[in-house]
Amino acid sequence: MTKNEFSRRDFLKVGSLLGSGLAIGFYLPFGNKLMGIQKVSFEPNAFINVSPDDRIIISVAKAEMGQGVWTSLPMLIAEEMDADWSKIKIIQSSDSSFIGTGGSGSISRYGWKKMRKAGAIARYMLVEAASLKWKVSPLECDVKQNLVYHKPSGRRQSFGSLTKSASKLKIPKKVQLKNPKDYTLVGFDTLRKDSFSKSNGTAQYSMDINIDGMVFAMVKRPSSFGAEYISSNLEEIKKQPGIIDVVLIPRGVAVVGENTWSVIKAKKNLKVEWSKKNPINNDSEVYSTYMEKLILEKADVAKKKGKPKKISKEGNNIFKAKYSLPFQAHAAMEPCNCVVNVKNDSCEIWAGTQNPKNAIDRASKITGLDKKKIKINVTFLGGGFGRKSFNDFIDEGLYISQKLKMPTKIIWDREDDTKHGFYRPSSIHYLEGSIKDESINLWKHKIVSPDAAAQQMVYQYGASLPGLARGIMSLDFVKKKMSFIAEGAKNIKYNFPNMLIETKPFETDVPLGFWRAVYDSQNSFANECFIDELAYRDRIDPIDLRLKHVESNSRIAKVLKVAKKKSAWAKKSKPNRYQGFAYHHSFGTHVAEVAEISLSRSNKIRVHRVTCVVDCGQTVNPMTIRAQMQSAIVFGIGATIKDEITIKNGRVNQSNYHDYRVLRFNEMPKVDVHIIKNNQAPGGVGEPGLPPIAPAIANAVFSATGKRIRKLPILASDII
Repeated sequence: MTKNEFSRRDFLKVGSLLGSGLAIGFYLPFGNKLMGIQKVSFEPNAFINVSPDDRIIISVAKAEMGQGVWTSLPMLIAEEMDADWSKIKIIQSSDSSFIGTGGSGSISRYGWKKMRKAGAIARYMLVEAASLKWKVSPLECDVKQNLVYHKPSGRRQSFGSLTKSASKLKIPKKVQLKNPKDYTLVGFDTLRKDSFSKSNGTAQYSMDINIDGMVFAMVKRPSSFGAEYISSNLEEIKKQPGIIDVVLIPRGVAVVGENTWSVIKAKKNLKVEWSKKNPINNDSEVYSTYMEKLILEKADVAKKKGKPKKISKEGNNIFKAKYSLPFQAHAAMEPCNCVVNVKNDSCEIWAGTQNPKNAIDRASKITGLDKKKIKINVTFLGGGFGRKSFNDFIDEGLYISQKLKMPTKIIWDREDDTKHGFYRPSSIHYLEGSIKDESINLWKHKIVSPDAAAQQMVYQYGASLPGLARGIMSLDFVKKKMSFIAEGAKNIKYNFPNMLIETKPFETDVPLGFWRAVYDSQNSFANECFIDELAYRDRIDPIDLRLKHVESNSRIAKVLKVAKKKSAWAKKSKPNRYQGFAYHHSFGTHVAEVAEISLSRSNKIRVHRVTCVVDCGQTVNPMTIRAQMQSAIVFGIGATIKDEITIKNGRVNQSNYHDYRVLRFNEMPKVDVHIIKNNQAPGGVGEPGLPPIAPAIANAVFSATGKRIRKLPILASDII
């Protein structure tokens, strides 16, 4: 298939979803690295509907969780169609078989080629319909704002008037895509299609769903990881006002009632005895000690270049450092919730989920129903960050609704979300390096961390298959394809002549999941702090040292240089202000950030300004790019200077925003985002803004104090 060719078999004309008109949908094979254990082929994922009244209805097959896909994906279609943006309506796809939303891939991996080609085919067919009606060559016709023009005669027809004749035409074998220089919508600031409904309260989240006969449920979960139910006062709780039933489910005890208040009170009064289970590595302090021991053990080689072991043994000017990062929670504003209605012959789900296909699969397994009998309605998400790619909260609703034969709204409170989520793995990073002739000659990075991919296997297939995760993840080809531990380390963009990247995964009962930027968020901290330490030891400007290891005319070099200029690097703007720099490439996007900080007398860090330079290739909606960079930076600042998840006796200590703190409004720094534009294929933007912020802040702390930061979060005691 040529670059601008779309095979006839890749497209399917279907009847209109919303009435008569021209409807186009396409099928394509896909692979989803984020949920890599699933493998499905040829699934429908997008539809265009052009109605006779000239409306264009675009069905988006990605979950909208604040990242702007309800705008950016339709923009690609509208651009190629030359459609009137004001006449475009967005709906959530009703097809549940589409791939998950995550990994910053909605545009880069999913939409960039497919959506443009879908729009180009729709345009082609509408032009052909008009040319046949006028009996002229399609080459004499042009399109603008939902109108097809015949340039010589000035005749014109609306898209809506052409739908009937266009729907009878054959799908073209080839289609020409626009040259980016001709874009009039893509690459320009565009107001989001979901903003108005989210502003006036009409936007629909799963918490807004209410159906006839619906009951409410909350779950009391095990007191420690792996603990099992022994007994409870459930008969007493059943007698409380407003309580319908108390239901035992695989991961807890569910209280079901007529309203949320009754359920909240009953859950509080529910007393459950759990079995005692506390493996040695389920305590934060012991856990850290255990990882320290693993550093000394043989590890898996993720990448090797040159002769790193030989240079390391020679021991000439070798510098060593160790960095550690904690467990972190997702802390989305919207805790998990859903509505589930299981009937004898069908099941319907309303949920804000990043992975509806997985929800269908699990619903079929739990209920015994054929997948064709299960429907999922994906609502807006109040934040996901990888947490809502796991559907454990939907599982709970399925178990309850199936047992009671009643539609059930399952609600997690903030404490549930904090204490029973899937956490970013903790990790330890051991680095060795040396500088020769003002360039880095040796770079060794050993990573010790539990593997979130292995934990995903456990979640997907359950305890019924003991040892599955260990067995599968021990296979070399699986480790190379599925493990994320080395992401951001083995693919570091600096050109070092001698490199060795190693990983040492291990098992844990602590539930792990994909956190914003996944392992890039951890490896970038170690990488960018260490390169700064090497630069300081040899009295080299840290940005200049980085520039020595990239091609002078590369995209990386431009990002570094622009960040240096825009931040007024090394030119102190105000007294007691200090800068730190970091760069990272992830999800196809280059990001450099300069953090400007100050320290209070009690060593409290205040981030005043962040200069962010991003090259994500072709921009779709610059407004979204700036918003996503700002969002990732805020998310990352909180993880850097606020709190962590700690574990004692197999229990998470933190419970809510008072003891798992996030950045507050009054702590928000000024964030200047500078977008470098080019016509390269687009990368992601939801996650790449996060990895550089932690090392940038840590390096700024060194500039302020002379104290190197090698662990997160940064506490006042670490600075003294």
